[in-house]
Amino acid sequence: MTHTYTPLGYAPMPHLTGDNTKLIQRVRRLRGQLEGVERMLVDGKNCYDILQGVAACRGALNGLTKEMMLAHIDHHLLQTPESPETVRASAVELRSIIESYLK
Repeated sequence: MTHTYTPLGYAPMPHLTGDNTKLIQRVRRLRGQLEGVERMLVDGKNCYDILQGVAACRGALNGLTKEMMLAHIDHHLLQTPESPETVRASAVELRSIIESYLK
């Protein structure tokens, strides 16, 4: 398992180490949509169809991001706050995630 550095240190996302079936399904659906866009480009399909495929990919990625952000908020800020410092660090971490997402 790869660990990413966060304001809380190096740690896995414990709320995502359980049953990730729905998230994995979203990722696979997104992969399929991206492969569809690639096929359309290779096959020389028209711009409208390609742009529709790109829009679908963006929607799928936004949905995945939303689910992960909500799980993060629920776990770190609403369900298991250990101390005010932990809540603050989680809020800083979430702020960083949102800032990078909205670039």
